[in-house]
Amino acid sequence: MRFLKLIATAITLNSSLLALAQDYAPAKHVHYKNNSRAKTTVADPAEDNYNVNYVKLDLEVSNTSTRVAGNVTTRAVVTAASMAAYVFELNPVLSIDSVVVNGVTCSLSSAGYIRSVALPAALTAGAAFTATVYYSGTPASGSSFGGPNGMNSFASPRWGNRATFTLSESYRANEWWPCKQSLKDKIDSADIWLTVPDSLKAGSNGTLEAVTTIDSAHVRYQWKERSPIDYYLISLSVANYIDYSYYMHFSGSTDSMLIQNYIYNNAGTLPAFRSVIDSTGIMVNFFSSLYGRYPFWKEKYGHAMAPLSGGMEHQTMTTLGFFDGPLVAHELGHQWFGDNVTCATWADIFINEAFASYSEYLFIDHFRNHTLATTDIRDRQDNVKTAPGGAIFVDDTTSENRIFDSRLSYDKGACVVHMLRFVINDDSVFFHILRAHQQQLKDSTATIQDFKHVAESIAGTTVNGMNLDTFFNQWAYGEGFPLYNVHWSQAGSDVYIQLNQSTSMPSSIPLFYTPLDIKLRSAAGDTTVRIFNNQASQTYHFTWAKAMTTLVMDPGYNLLYDLNSITRDLGVASINSTQVSIYPNPAAYYWQADNLPSGSRLMLTDITGKLLWEDNSGNAAVKIPAARLATGMYLLNISGQAGTANYKLVKQ
Repeated sequence: MRFLKLIATAITLNSSLLALAQDYAPAKHVHYKNNSRAKTTVADPAEDNYNVNYVKLDLEVSNTSTRVAGNVTTRAVVTAASMAAYVFELNPVLSIDSVVVNGVTCSLSSAGYIRSVALPAALTAGAAFTATVYYSGTPASGSSFGGPNGMNSFASPRWGNRATFTLSESYRANEWWPCKQSLKDKIDSADIWLTVPDSLKAGSNGTLEAVTTIDSAHVRYQWKERSPIDYYLISLSVANYIDYSYYMHFSGSTDSMLIQNYIYNNAGTLPAFRSVIDSTGIMVNFFSSLYGRYPFWKEKYGHAMAPLSGGMEHQTMTTLGFFDGPLVAHELGHQWFGDNVTCATWADIFINEAFASYSEYLFIDHFRNHTLATTDIRDRQDNVKTAPGGAIFVDDTTSENRIFDSRLSYDKGACVVHMLRFVINDDSVFFHILRAHQQQLKDSTATIQDFKHVAESIAGTTVNGMNLDTFFNQWAYGEGFPLYNVHWSQAGSDVYIQLNQSTSMPSSIPLFYTPLDIKLRSAAGDTTVRIFNNQASQTYHFTWAKAMTTLVMDPGYNLLYDLNSITRDLGVASINSTQVSIYPNPAAYYWQADNLPSGSRLMLTDITGKLLWEDNSGNAAVKIPAARLATGMYLLNISGQAGTANYKLVKQ
């Protein structure tokens, strides 16, 4: 049975929004990636002798076993000076009946997963060729208890429905179809034809172009993916499904897109998940407003159920075991970060998982409330801090457990994206960077460095005093986080705060450079100040007339750090504020700062903390420009070996 509806009325929209606000479950979700055999690149360097343009999978499958039979056609262009053999990868459990290259049946040799086809004559650079591999067999299936393999067939423990489905990330596409496993060689387009018993449906990537009757008991689902796709994102899901679909409309446009969902065909499944499924179109619009329009909108977005405790972001059709808001948000976020722009190497998994994980935070913050979103980021920070070290950049891509380490690739990744947003301190700039990353690198792959370059091109190499090279070196490539011991005192209206920083992994990062918010608390009210910490021991001075009772480090939970102690210490001092002279104040054209301690650094910010001007000359007298500033209040921070002081300056 097929349900087709149009989400267009305010009543439907409001009920969907209500569903998004009610279904939150704080439990962590499993975003499925496989966990054992791995390698760093293609199995044989000879696979890089050609570039894949197109593949067609024409396979017979069912939901009762992992048996697969059929053929896969690859169209490619030679990139090497000369290519005498066509080399690809395929599970040795699967039997190859024949390989035909450019219409000629060729001889085949095998060494484990590596299959080599001797060509009748060597092909030269630029030559196009077509190779078809005819094969069959039954690859080993995973289980609901031991975890999935590349191809799987088992029943849902909750619903009882049996499904056959694939999970190829990161190195398992070769377990079920003959392929080249290279991240950087995206396949320009693909056809996935799946012949199944006529009681079943088969989901895959792209657009369903036809369902063709093969005989009295079988039909063929013909899917076409027109966008570039990485090898591990090609998928199939086969089960007794119903097709529950609808069209969503993009905000501010007459364009619409199909939201296509293959749901287990039993009485309880659709009612259990309908509210979240109906809300998917709203989520597509939300993320489109942040990241740019959903990249595959001319095809579809949707889901195919499989017996999983999480999901996998197969391009245009996520495979998942259940529906709830954060899980759907994570896999939907991957359509931008992971599918449209894919990590160039598995070491750069940050490109995929950090932003998909942060999509969960953005979803919770927008559709639930900020308190729950703060809980989400705090939980991630706490998980990262369960061990002192570990970098986001993956040092061992032979270990899939390391690539998909939930503490580092997911939680630390999301925390670093959150910190970058805090450093930039301007959401219009932050989300501009994310959209530019998608636009500039669409249909391709990216490294962490590629993302950094996009950020620098928009925000500048230094943002509010934070050099982005330093930011990524310490947070993406470095290990650990800062540890703080804080001392403070107040004398009249003068507040002094001393930060003493050590780090959890000093052999990697001995000192973290970072902005930091500090909330000053009093019985008469609180205020928050932003400082920049770039010394192991650093003292700051503020003028605040209220009687301070304590302080709160990082009240917005923006920074990944650990706090050892906060101590009121009457011995804390700072730059002698009576020594430094700043005049005129208010000023129309400039402020003059005299009697500065040797080696001082000056930073002028607006009241939001945005850096407007800085001086590192170390001179005893400095002229601070004001002519181009808007009328209002500004903050001047002076720091150096003598300590730190802050001044309020007024532009008239």
